[in-house]
Amino acid sequence: MKNKKQNSDLLTKLISSKYFELSGLICLIIVYSIFVQVRSGGSFLSSNNITNILKEIVVYGILSCALAFPVINGTFDLSIESTCALGGTCCALMVTKGLFGLKTNMVVAVLITVVICACIGAVNGLIVSRTKIDPFIVTLGTQTAVRGIVYIVCDNQAVTSLPDSFKNLSAGKFLGISVSIWILALVFIFMALIMGKTSYGREIYAIGGNYQAAFISGINVKNVRFSTYVISGALSAIAGILSTARVGSATPNAATGYTTIAISACAIGGVSLGGGKGLTIGVFLGALMMGMITNGMNLMFISSNWQYVIRGALMIIAVFYAQWFNSMSNRAVSKQAKEE
Repeated sequence: MKNKKQNSDLLTKLISSKYFELSGLICLIIVYSIFVQVRSGGSFLSSNNITNILKEIVVYGILSCALAFPVINGTFDLSIESTCALGGTCCALMVTKGLFGLKTNMVVAVLITVVICACIGAVNGLIVSRTKIDPFIVTLGTQTAVRGIVYIVCDNQAVTSLPDSFKNLSAGKFLGISVSIWILALVFIFMALIMGKTSYGREIYAIGGNYQAAFISGINVKNVRFSTYVISGALSAIAGILSTARVGSATPNAATGYTTIAISACAIGGVSLGGGKGLTIGVFLGALMMGMITNGMNLMFISSNWQYVIRGALMIIAVFYAQWFNSMSNRAVSKQAKEE
């Protein structure tokens, strides 16, 4: 009886772990990988293809991080794809023909671009944190307005003839690994450190979990909420720069639809769209799953029309698994609390 109770307690602790809900997603990744590996003749899990998948998820992986900050904080940001396009366009112009006369080197261009897009985030954060307008409406309006600014800035034309220093952000390698993948890793490490190791990260979770309780406890909820949008804008700029480097040009319609992918990656990775919950590793696995779905279907020569259908179905399945494992975890936590 004692051994049974110990085993039961161990199982309860395992299920109540904050990482347990990722088990469903990990199982789905493994099953999908095996299936595609068999159907593709063994090319899916090759080192070259794994590298391709990682390079493919760089942009919307970073955008998923950008979205996760305000979402975990209990708000939303639909403007990330337009901010991403603005970032790529501004940076490309500054290193080629000039942005309203401003022409500079690559490093300075990147820094100025990040500041510009952080200011877009600041506008979102200011409106959301200081008014009662729904974040969905605010950022939907910003998304449209910023996209218009992109068309104005580039004069409805693609920005081409980028220097090699710009293209090397994607094509270049460091220790045999693409520079863009290193940047992706650094962004996720940055998010993991902020959200998991700082009081600021705990404040983000607290506000997303219960805004009123966080306010009463003394947290400056308005400033924290404002700052998450600034971070979101800055990360969107980095995603836009890397997107432009990979394609080799900046187009005004760049990153269209990437907000949907970022939302899917966050949802699949266990980030609660209601706020207060989400892990960095979950966001990464969600973005990885999105990249694997697209890459795998291309290797299996599935038509683009059917890819939309299958991608949507797999998203629903993945989110279902995440929610199912989450509910199991919540029940285990409640049971453990009652026993104590």
